[in-house]
Amino acid sequence: MPRDAIREELVATIAEGAYGRREVPPLARLALVGWLSGVEGATLDWIGTPPAAARPGQDALAALLVRQLRATLTVIEEFVPDCPAPPPAPEEAASGSNDHGNHVPVT
Repeated sequence: MPRDAIREELVATIAEGAYGRREVPPLARLALVGWLSGVEGATLDWIGTPPAAARPGQDALAALLVRQLRATLTVIEEFVPDCPAPPPAPEEAASGSNDHGNHVPVT
């Protein structure tokens, strides 16, 4: 499968999980593509950094990317009211955090 087709499938899957539909307005799609590009860049950079270097742990990277997705969905809601951000996951709500994130120390 070509890279562009894979990216489109990933964006559609995220949209389906967040909004219950695979097709979203162009601005929402653009924001999701931007987040996905950030995931690609951060992951490639993380993989390319030797573990002995000042590389954050895998859990910290995952938490960072999840929080960035939550922030992206919140911004999408501001610009595209037809795409409201989903409610926080139970573990987010239980943490009492108002920024929708699990706090993982970066080491």
